[in-house]
Amino acid sequence: MARLYTYGDVLGVSQQNKWLPGQFADAWGVNLNAPAVKSTSLEIEYGEVVGISGGGLNANAYTIARVAAQTTDFAVVVRTTDGNISMEDEWIEAPRTNTPISVYPIDSANHYTIAVPLVDGQEPTVGSAVYVSYNTDEEGAVRTNNTNGTALTGWVFASERYQPTDSDDYCVLIRKSV
Repeated sequence: MARLYTYGDVLGVSQQNKWLPGQFADAWGVNLNAPAVKSTSLEIEYGEVVGISGGGLNANAYTIARVAAQTTDFAVVVRTTDGNISMEDEWIEAPRTNTPISVYPIDSANHYTIAVPLVDGQEPTVGSAVYVSYNTDEEGAVRTNNTNGTALTGWVFASERYQPTDSDDYCVLIRKSV
C-alpha cells in the first residue's frame, strides 16, 4: 500500500517524540474520536487527512473520501489496532476493510497534537500554517504551502519533520493554534 508513508524498520535506539502517523502526541487514555465509514475501494492510511461528510455528535458515522480541491471538512485517520489481522504483522499501516474507522475531526473542540505524513521535500516551521495536499498520490499528506493544497484553517505545525522509522519518509506533528 504505502501511498503516503512507507514504514521501515524500527530505529535501533528508542527516541522520544517520533510518533507514527495517526498517533496522538499529547492525549492518553481518552477516546474523543468520531466513527467513520468508507467505500471498500478507498484505500486510506493512518495519519491521512481525509474529507468528511455527515456524522457529528448527534448523527451516524462520518463518510470519508480522498481530499480534493473542493474539500472543506477534514479529519485525520487515527491509529488504532483495528488493522492488525495477525500476530505476524510487523506494522499496522491502515484500517482493515469493512470496519468502522476512528477519525479526529479537524473542527473538533479538542486541541490535541497528532502525527501526519509529510509531502516529500517539505520543510515545515513550527507555528506556520498547515495545508493538506490534493495533488495526485499525495492526497491527505500535509505540506507547507497552498500549491495543490488547501489550508487547514486554524492549524499549525507543532514540530519539525522527523522520521519515526528508518524509511525515507517523514512525518510531522500538527495542532490547533492557540
